[in-house]
Amino acid sequence: MIFTLKRNIMKLIRIAAPLLTIVMLASLTSTKFMGDPESQEKKYHYYEDPIVCSGCHWDKFAKWSGSQHSKGFTGDFFQAQFYEVLLPSRSLDEKLANANEDCIGCHSPSAFLSGDMIPRRTLEPDNHWSPNPEARARAERGIFCDFCHTLDHFVNDPPFNHDYISHATADVDSKRGDLEDPWSPHHETIESDVFVSTDICATCHNEQNPYGVWVKATELEYRESVYPERGTPCQDCHMQPMGGKPGKMGPLREHNTDHWFGGGFAEFVEGAAAVYIQGEDLQVSVGEEVDFSILVKTMATGHKFPTGSVEERDVWLHVSLNNKAGEELMHIPVPLNPDDPNDKYFITSNAKVAYPSHSTLSDPIERDGLTEGDRLYHSAFLDSEGEFTYAQWVCVEEIENRLNPLEERMEHYHFAVPDLDKGVYYLTAQLNYRRMPDPLADYFGIDRRPVMEVSKNIRKLVLY
Repeated sequence: MIFTLKRNIMKLIRIAAPLLTIVMLASLTSTKFMGDPESQEKKYHYYEDPIVCSGCHWDKFAKWSGSQHSKGFTGDFFQAQFYEVLLPSRSLDEKLANANEDCIGCHSPSAFLSGDMIPRRTLEPDNHWSPNPEARARAERGIFCDFCHTLDHFVNDPPFNHDYISHATADVDSKRGDLEDPWSPHHETIESDVFVSTDICATCHNEQNPYGVWVKATELEYRESVYPERGTPCQDCHMQPMGGKPGKMGPLREHNTDHWFGGGFAEFVEGAAAVYIQGEDLQVSVGEEVDFSILVKTMATGHKFPTGSVEERDVWLHVSLNNKAGEELMHIPVPLNPDDPNDKYFITSNAKVAYPSHSTLSDPIERDGLTEGDRLYHSAFLDSEGEFTYAQWVCVEEIENRLNPLEERMEHYHFAVPDLDKGVYYLTAQLNYRRMPDPLADYFGIDRRPVMEVSKNIRKLVLY
């Protein structure tokens, strides 16, 4: 009986030993994987939810909640374009097979690093002005605290196309930032030069599409401006320095930063450029031919204006003759430049020539939805058929006339004085901005974006 028992035990050991070895190796491998910060195969739970951060950093959490970073994934436009247009278009060309990954890499980095390249569609999308401080998890966190504050470095110089290296692990990781001698009771802290460099912006605000076109180049545009030499990084404008407590238990500091990330989605654009009608007040008669010029000057952008998703952003100059009450009596269009075949892209038009996707996959919609004949500053993206498209991932050519930092550009106008009563009237030049064209918002069934006045100038016109 004892012999039989020993034999059974030995048999059990022979069977169990390999299994035990496999389990131990798997455990060791798993432990190494979970604790290896250099591995870019992450899990959602490696990143703490923003609501956890709010315990000590409520002010920053509240500002972030109203920012576009918090809506990177849940924004109504992203949700509509990604699921309804981008995903179905991937079969058009093998170059587009993984186009969704480039979207997710910047709109929901924790999803990208977790391998969730087509996350579940959100049930309650945000529009661009709705602060939503509620707790979020998984892909819906967008670009959030723990993702940014576990970034260690980037692959390229300058960075682009979400080439970030995250050091997040399954543990409570060290958080990186730009504060001297930081301390927290919840996590270790590291002072990092990453957070005073524009590289952290570049990794997602520089993007090259599958056809080699720089469809986003905000940080590259910044590098070509005077601001690097002046020592003015992106953060000085978009994360404005201010005094205060970075955390509720920390000391008062002269250096603290705003986490609203103001940009092209808000009134931040007011005053970004200025318009000046040239010359003195005019004295004219009915039927008289009038020539005048308007100076457009970029005042306060460290990159081109507009920038970002430039196929959607519009800046336009509307010129009119108004009465004393400000009512428009006559629109004054900008003349088409016959020597520039591309000038048609830079004068507002309501022709149905714009495609929400590739022109072979969608029907055209109105391009601008504005008063026709205004000078338009933007980028025209053309697809492989030479058609205007709002789908940046199918763009093979960009034609643009955007304003460079600190640029001065002159626009020239001509009109005949209409048959009006004698009196005082006003030439009016108004520079406007909007996040996206109304026809595109209507196509997706989302809220139209507000028009924001960037600058306005008037000149008296006396009709005698």
